[in-house]
Amino acid sequence: KLSGSQSFDIKCLKGALLINENGAEFFITSVQFQILGDQVLPKIYVELNDGSCVDWKSIQNWSIQFQGGEN
Repeated sequence: KLSGSQSFDIKCLKGALLINENGAEFFITSVQFQILGDQVLPKIYVELNDGSCVDWKSIQNWSIQFQGGEN
């Protein structure tokens, strides 16, 4: 989880480790943005190493570990 206000380069997400509530681990392989019409906030999706693509909001209770380098 990210707590409080956080700021980071979006490139840091690629390669980051996500851990869900059950302890399963996934790596982020890509980040996608979808801007719908004139919406101010884009929808953010992350593609995981198992081939699935999930909405950033659906993984808000997952933990994230940044890997410290650009992949």
